[in-house]
Parts: sequence; C-alpha cells; structure tokens
Amino acid sequence: TGEVNLTISYVGYGDINETIALKTDVFRNVSLEVGRELEEVVISASGSEKIHERTQMSAIKIPMKQIEKLPTFMGERDILKTIQLLPGIQSGSEGTSGLYVRGGGPDQNLILLDGVPVYNASHLFGFFSVFNSSAINNVEIIKGGFPARFGGRVSSVLDIRMKEGNSKKISGEASIGLVSSKLTIEGPIVKDKTSFIVSGRRTYIDILAQPFIRAAAKGEENKVKAGYYFYDLNAKINHKFSDKSRLFLSTYMGKDRAYSEIENSYNDAGTGYETAFNSSLQWGNITTALRYNQIINKKLFANVTGTYSRYQFDLGFDVATMVSPQDSAAYNEQYGFNYISGIYDWGGKIDFDYMPGPNHYIRFGVGNIYHTFTPGVNTAVVQAGQTNIDTTFGSSKIYAHEISAYIEDDIKIGARLKINPGLHYSMFLVRDSSYLNFEPRFSMNYLIREDLSIKASYARMAQYLHLLANGTIGLPTDLWVPVTDSVPPVVADQYALGLAYTLQNKYEISLEGYYKKMNNLIEYKDGASF
Repeated sequence: TGEVNLTISYVGYGDINETIALKTDVFRNVSLEVGRELEEVVISASGSEKIHERTQMSAIKIPMKQIEKLPTFMGERDILKTIQLLPGIQSGSEGTSGLYVRGGGPDQNLILLDGVPVYNASHLFGFFSVFNSSAINNVEIIKGGFPARFGGRVSSVLDIRMKEGNSKKISGEASIGLVSSKLTIEGPIVKDKTSFIVSGRRTYIDILAQPFIRAAAKGEENKVKAGYYFYDLNAKINHKFSDKSRLFLSTYMGKDRAYSEIENSYNDAGTGYETAFNSSLQWGNITTALRYNQIINKKLFANVTGTYSRYQFDLGFDVATMVSPQDSAAYNEQYGFNYISGIYDWGGKIDFDYMPGPNHYIRFGVGNIYHTFTPGVNTAVVQAGQTNIDTTFGSSKIYAHEISAYIEDDIKIGARLKINPGLHYSMFLVRDSSYLNFEPRFSMNYLIREDLSIKASYARMAQYLHLLANGTIGLPTDLWVPVTDSVPPVVADQYALGLAYTLQNKYEISLEGYYKKMNNLIEYKDGASF
C-alpha cells in the first residue's frame, strides 16, 4: 500500500518509469517504444587479393555495379560493350558486340555462361549481346597468362556467372527500354535451402514497326507483315543439401528472328491466283548446366558438371500458290528452301580444388565435350502438278570429341615470390584424325615492395574449332567447323610482362606488354562465301 516506483523494460526498447499510488487493484496495458538504436555496423572485405598480390595477370573482374553506371546504348546495359572499353580489347565494326582481344578474332574467345560455351553472343546483328545484366552476378575476362583449367580458345576467356537467387524473400525488378523490356523475379522455393531466379527480355521492334509497314502497303493489293525481334530467358535453381554440398541447375535460351509475310491474290484471264510468300532469318542459343559441388574434407573440394550447348542458324523461304482455273479443279503449288547450320555440344567434367597447406593451392580435373557439327544443310521442297521433290543436300554432320585434362599449383615461395606452373592437355578426335597438344602455362609475381609487384607469364593455347566469317558485319551466316585431316588446329603462344600497383588501397594500376604468335589461322579465299 502506498506509492510504488515501477520500471518496465525490454531489451531494444525504451524504459518506462512511473510512480503509482496503490489504493486499489491496478490493471494496465503498456506499449513500449523502440529505444535508441546503435548506428549501422558495416563489415566489408574483398574476397580476392589485391592486384599486386595475385599471381594471375592480364585478368579483369568487372563488378555489375560498374556496368550499371556506364552509359547505355538505346537504354540497354551491355556486358560486352563494357568489356570493349578495356585495354587490349577492340570492338571491330562500330556498334557491334564482337571482341578482338590482343589481335585475335571473335571466334578465339572462350565465352562461358555458368561454365557452358556460348557460340554466338550477339543480338540485333551484333549491336547487343545475349547477356541480360539483370541475371548476371559477376564477370571476369582473362586476356593472357591463362590458368591451366581453361582451354579450347587462343585469345581470351570470358567467364560469366549467373545470380543464384534470393534464399530469404521474393523480390524482383522490371524495366521498360527504347527497344526492349525485361522482368526478373527471384526468391526462395524452400527458405534458406532452395532458391530460384528467372529473368526474361524481349524487344518490340516488330510491334512498333507494324503501323508503319501497314501504312506503306496501304492501297496495295499485297498484304504485308514483316518485323524483327529477339528474346532471351535466364533461369537458375540453387539447392543446398547441407553446409558441404549444393546442386545448381541453370539454363539460357535466346533467339533472333527477322521475318516477312506477303499475301496477294489476282485474276488472269478468268483464272484466280492466291499466293503466300514467307521468309525468315533466325538464329539462337540454348545452354544448360547441372553442377554439383561437395566439400570432401577441409582440404579438398569437388565440382561435377554436366553441360549442353546448342547454336543454330536457319535461313529459309516458302511460296504457296493456289490456282483456280475456270475449266478444271483448283490445285496447289508449293516451293520451299531452307539452309540450316549449327553446333551441338554435350559435355561433362570434374574439377578439384586441393589445399594441402597455406603455400599451395592445387587445381586439377578432366573433361570431355561431344560435338555435333552441321556446317550447312540445304532442304528443298517442290510440289507442282506431278512434280513432288523433297530433298536434303549439302554438308553431312560431323561428330567429334574434345578431351582435356589439367593440373596447376599456386605456390608461395617466401614472403615475396608466387608462381603458378600448370599443364593443360587436350585431344581432339574427329573422323579418322586425332590431334594432341600439351599446353604448358606459367605465371609469376614478385613483390618489389608492399604495394608494387612485377609479373610475367607464358601460355600456349590450342583451338580445334574454326569460325568461317564473311569478313563484314558479324552476321550469323558465319559457320563453325572443326579441324580436319587437312585443316590443323590453331596454336598460339603468348608471353607477357607487366607491373601491378595498388595506390592508397583504393586504386589498382597495371601496365603490361605482350608478344603473341598464332599459327594455322584460316579464312575464306577472296570472293568465297558460305
């Protein structure tokens, strides 16, 4: 009985102090206000060494935030356009997305999307790349000093990794641009265990152009429909079995299509004709990767990957005519022609990371890609009266195995010297021919002082695929063909020497010179075409 000093408190909330005169029973509901919060604590660190500490040279990692801040072409952020701004890389024709790295051609770049080769990386005849920035997590390009785990191309490696999806909550973003719109959704399927991301993009050039095409054809007897569009779709699922194992399934599909459709009808001496003419030019990629990784023990880590990649180009037209004579029954005529080329890959590989101690980081693995080449197949259809032709002619399919094995070790010797010796072994089996190549790799980094180092590297690379290009703008009529008994693989040797400097722990500066020699390059004879 009497006055009571009452304090009500809870962690994270402000206290309430009251003096209550107890004369009768008191019942009260109390709402506490959020107390004074501490300022946000931000812990940040770089997951990789500074440029002067790394053995790897001639490599640049590009944060997605940097890509988002750079100027865009027609409102589209483009990874390949950003890479073209880097030293040692040229863009070729103005506005196109082809990469010419240290004197090499567009076909000499190993472009990997989640570890799967992408053979044609351009939309809109080269003005845009196939990579939707909303679905990409990180990008790294290597121009020289290639680690032994990479092979198959002689000029560069462009390693692109997709986002893995938000495992906590559903989120998304959408944008509308001048030529395309895109939508991205990511989130958990099972919270903290299974996540997904889906990102799609499509142009609407064909839709915007239709009113102008109809206006131009107004008053004509012909009904005209024409246009061009491209689309791409990225999707990925990430499942966590435990803290030591995960499964990833990622896929990409995209297509460009230019088309025209013309219908007309007319009368000639009492005979009616109705004709439909359709033509199309289309090309596209599909890639899929299924990857399982496992921490075997504290020193050994494994990745097992199965891949599929397809690139196909299709050019064709068909004409269908219905003839209605006055004195006989109506009949149909049909003429068609298609030209198809492409490359289809099934692959599998297993990679290991082994760290026996703080001074060694060993990587090794094996892989095989089963190629199916369709350099150029023609299909012709003729149905007119008694004539009935349906035939296929041109190049036959070519099957090949590209087998590889590698080992490399990042070795620390004392406080100042790091070296990375490695060996990549490759074998290509096609028809009755086989090619073997031992590709030695070596990189070194020596610290002159705490923020400055000198680097050197040597790499031999072999390439068993050739792109027969038409020498003008990068149209998809370029054909992928394998080495044969008369066309040997391209082999390149590259030497590089450089300095790397970190200024005030904020800026990274590198200066490099290189010497590169390529053998067995091929191209069309003057005047030849696909």
